[in-house]
This record gives sequence, structure tokens and C-alpha cells, in this order.
Amino acid sequence: MPSRCLVIQVLACDTTEAMRRAYLAADPRADVVELRLDLVKDLDLDRLVALKGKPKLATVRSRQHGGGARPADREALLRRALDAGIEYVDLEYGGPDLALLKGRGRTRRILSHHDFNGTPADLESLHREMRAAAGDALLKIVTFADAASDVLRVRDLLRSAGPGALIAFCMGTKGIPSRILAPLWGSAAVYAPARGAADSAPGQVPLEDLFDLYRFDRIGRATRLLGVLGFPIGHSLSPPVHNAALRALDLDYRYLPFEAKKLAEFLPLLSEMRLAGLSVTLPHKETILPHLDVLDDTARRIGAVNTVVKVWNRLEGKNTDADAAVAPLRARLRLQGARVAVMGAGGAARAVVHGLLAAGARVTVFNRTASRGRDLARALGTQLLPWARLRGFRCDLLVNATSLGMAPGGERTPLPASWIAAPAVYDIVYNPPETRLLREARARGLLVIGGVEMFVAQAAAQFTLFTGRMPPVEVMRRAALQALGIQPGSEGADEPRPPRKAAATHPKIGVIRTRPPRRPPRD
Repeated sequence: MPSRCLVIQVLACDTTEAMRRAYLAADPRADVVELRLDLVKDLDLDRLVALKGKPKLATVRSRQHGGGARPADREALLRRALDAGIEYVDLEYGGPDLALLKGRGRTRRILSHHDFNGTPADLESLHREMRAAAGDALLKIVTFADAASDVLRVRDLLRSAGPGALIAFCMGTKGIPSRILAPLWGSAAVYAPARGAADSAPGQVPLEDLFDLYRFDRIGRATRLLGVLGFPIGHSLSPPVHNAALRALDLDYRYLPFEAKKLAEFLPLLSEMRLAGLSVTLPHKETILPHLDVLDDTARRIGAVNTVVKVWNRLEGKNTDADAAVAPLRARLRLQGARVAVMGAGGAARAVVHGLLAAGARVTVFNRTASRGRDLARALGTQLLPWARLRGFRCDLLVNATSLGMAPGGERTPLPASWIAAPAVYDIVYNPPETRLLREARARGLLVIGGVEMFVAQAAAQFTLFTGRMPPVEVMRRAALQALGIQPGSEGADEPRPPRKAAATHPKIGVIRTRPPRRPPRD
């Protein structure tokens, strides 16, 4: 990261004492600490100005720009900050703050523009107008990313402005890649709160994650980019898991989150950002197929991909879900001849059904949308029954391959527990690690299997496809558990154990094991 890119730690506290404590505890890697004065209810500016430590940025954000200050209060506070000689003061473009741009003293002005409604069509014109009014002030343009491709427009703006001449990135979840890559693109600064601290704008990435998870200070032009595409994407464990593995092997890759509700808004990034590989999750596992140059046999058979690898100029679609889906089952159940009910008919369900059939199971599919269920049944040669037939459906294993129960909707469940007529329940949702479905099934004494093992297995296979290296599986597993708030190494952490009476012999699936399988060997 160029030295001219400042790391600005954001303090969004509601009392003077809380802001004082936060300032004194600022991360040593931060260059500047922003004091959001408009958010402090009992503001004692003199007390904050007198603090010794890192350079300060005084910001009094107006309500029009997403803050909490009234116009009369803003002007008085800004003048006091300038008179006190605070190192940086934020001034807002397009209002009375322009009168404060000129003046003696050592304070560096930042002239900022925030657009919470989207990313304007003509950023270049806005930049020219601000440049004409700014004098020697540093410019800041921050917009909201309505579409994933908006980050490319901000990238182009930064490149045209030149390194260190402009602060720019996008807000919102879709704008997260622009915050991580802003220094590489030439932004003069990046803003971040401490982990667990209050955010001051949507889509902010914790300062610790910028350094420790994404290692954004070491991203260079030779760094190869990977990522996960989905909607929503905030629940995904893929960035911490893949970045931990990349760091363990000291590979110059970075793995970023890309959120796109519609595939079309992401396609420009797929080509212009020169992504070396991509994990694909809901809802794009099937819709991305027409944009790929080739599919492997498994992906073609399933009709869905979870992995895209760029080989020269070709996009190759692959599927690591199928093998990963049955991996947690082999150590627990006898799949050959087992009767399995699968809920769902999307890309993940297709992979699960394919894996089960390959293992010799007899699969029946249930899906609320009958047409999608029929498509899956015809493609893979399995039975489809109406959703209502799930009630009391006798089988050896019940599998949830829908997204119901996935964070943030963790209390949703695909069916009432009273409907279950199977001794074992498998939910491929991994966040939360124990869904409501599993919790209620476990309370009834059933064997429950969560989705963390499947997730780690498919991610490990992806890692090899992306890098050509053997994955550090234990590192990936540990990172997944830590991201879920589970202490690695605790017995049964990733699979809550059912009551001891569940450890019995089932006539169809054999011994139901209640202890977790042995961990994979350390790589």
C-alpha cells in the first residue's frame, strides 16, 4: 500500500468520555483518528482537542450527508476545530463550508461529497467541479453502490485523478471490494472503525479485517484476486476461510466478497478485475452457466456450478459441492441403499442429490415450486413428490438443501419438527452452525449433521482449483469455526451431540455414530 494512503480509524461514539477512551486505545496501525463530533451528545471539544496521540480528523457531518448535526451547530464547531489547529477537518461540498476552505493554520482541509442514493452517472464532472472549488484541500467522493459494477466507476475515477489526489470508495455491502482495493487504486485514504465499534457508514470493514483478514496493505499489482459471488453475502465464511489458507501458504492472492442480486451487475467485474477464480453461491449457481466457456462433467451433469476458474481467457465452471455434500455422511451413515429425502431444487440441492445418487442412495426430492422440482428430478433421474407428502415421510435421512435457516434468518425452518420421520437430519446451511431445524431435531433425540464440514470440504477442493496447491484443511476448518464464534478443538463444537440413546443400530443405515469423525490430517 502506498505510504500516501492514510488509514483513518473512525470513532462514532455518543459521549465525550467514550470517544476519549476510544481515541487513547486507537489501533497502532491507524495513521489518523476521525472524531465524529456530530454524534457526541455531551460534546466537550476542548477536552478532545487536548488529548495527546495520533493526528485527529474533526468531522461534523450534516444530516444531509448522513450525520446528526444541525447547520448552526456545524459552523460553530468547525470554526472551533480550525482555530484549535486540529490536523484535519472535514468540510462538505455544496454548502456554506466552502467559506471555510481558505484560512491560515496547519489544518489540512478535506472537501467531501457523500451520495447515499447511489453512484452518479458522471463522477468525472463532479470531480472537476469540486477540484475547481477546493483550492489545496484534499477531495473525498464517497457514493453508495447500488450495483456491484459501481466499484469499477470509482476505480476509474481514482485512476484518472492520480495516486494520492483523491479519497474515493463505495458505501454499502456491494461497495466492500472498493474499500479493500482503494489503496491499490490510488485512494489517498481509507476509513475503518475498530471491530465491534459503531459504524458511521454502511459497508464499513473493521480496521482489523483490513489488515489481518485481507492484508490490504500488501496488495500489489501482481496480487491475484479471488472472491465469492452471492446475494446476500454478509453471512459467508468464504473470505475468512480462504484468506486464512492463502496466508498460511504465503500465496499472493486475496479473496474478496462480491454481492450482486442480479448476475448482470457483476459480469463487468468478472472481466475487468481479472479475477483468477470465483466461488459461486445463491442465487447464481445456475444463472452463471451461459457465461462460462466450459463445464466439467460433474457441473454439466448437475446443471450448476459453485466454482469458476479463469484459465487464460476461458472461464471454466466446476462443482465441488457434490463430493463435499456426502463427505460428512460417509463416516456416520451407510448410504448404499439408504432412503433419503432432500428438500430443495436449487443449485445446492442438485449437487447434494447428485452426490447421494453416486453413493448409492435412493433419493426423493421435495420442493415447494413444483416446476423446479420436476426439472431436477428429470435431469438427475430421481423421484419427486409434492411438498405436503413430507409430513411423516419415512426415510433414513432427511436433508435440507434450501437456504431456509441461513443467517440472518436463523429462526426460519423448512418444515415443522413434528413432520420428521427419519432418525437423522442433515442441514447443509453452515451459518448458523446449528439451525432451528437441527436444534429441534436434536431435541427429539435424532442424529443431526450441520453444514460446516461440507462447507470446509468444498472450499478445500476449490482452493486447489484456484491455486494448484494442496489446501491446509485444518487451517480452513479452524478459521470457519472461529468465524462462527466456536472455539476450535472443543468436543462436538461443530456438531452438537444428540442424547446417548440415539447411538443405536438402524436397520437401513447401520450404526448411527454420535461422536464427530476424526479430523482430517494436518497438511
